[in-house]
Amino acid sequence: MLSLREQSVTTNSWLRRSAADADPAVRLLCFPHAGGGASSFNGWRRALPDWIELVKAQLPGREDRKDIAPHTKIEDLIPELYPHVEGLLDRPLAIYGHSMGALVAFELARELRRQGHALLVLFVSGRRAPHRPLPPFHAMHDLPEEELVERVQSLGGMLPELLSNRRWRDHFLPIIRADLRLSDVYTYSEEQGFDFPLHAFLGSHDNLVVRADWEKWEKVAAGEFTRCLLPGGHFFAKEAQAELITRFTAIIEDALARDEALAGAVRSS
Repeated sequence: MLSLREQSVTTNSWLRRSAADADPAVRLLCFPHAGGGASSFNGWRRALPDWIELVKAQLPGREDRKDIAPHTKIEDLIPELYPHVEGLLDRPLAIYGHSMGALVAFELARELRRQGHALLVLFVSGRRAPHRPLPPFHAMHDLPEEELVERVQSLGGMLPELLSNRRWRDHFLPIIRADLRLSDVYTYSEEQGFDFPLHAFLGSHDNLVVRADWEKWEKVAAGEFTRCLLPGGHFFAKEAQAELITRFTAIIEDALARDEALAGAVRSS
């Protein structure tokens, strides 16, 4: 059973917000990997300080939105997602996405900028830089069923028995395929780099992402940028997840302090 601090309230169908966060200093919006839902981040509330509100994205097709068809194109997803995110902008907003979720986070950050909003910070992990093409033979969305199951299981992050059971396989595979297609067929368009901080993370033994392609996230950053390797594969080890959250907290705290200092300097000028 989830504690009070972990329980979520559904303010709209797309977002799950922590009930305990009445007056946060900042919000952290998180997007999961292909096939994942809001529950991927259930353990995070305990690890985050009270002044950060955890907001978990619930994209169509998963968990309690399983009856809605998942998107297969990022250009269809972002216009539907964006209006639900606008309600978060009364506080500084940080965004995190892992794997397929990193692409969603990146394109949402671009749309926010087009609409005149700047993020406090963007975190991405487990994905090649968006302008880097999909390496040969890396496409997964159109693999035959048994090959796809074998590839997904090799990445970890999902209990093997879920895809061994026909009922669960029939439930999860269409969602996974749709998400993989969204990521695999993505076409990058050139825009100015982000002037807010961008921080990229990768498992040191990730067997999906080519290290050199991940390192190129720097190209879409015009401001502060860091890269960090953490223990684990495509899905971080438990200890690495704790380190990831600790790093997020420190980076967000530092970004808030700098924004407040800048605002103070502007007011006194």
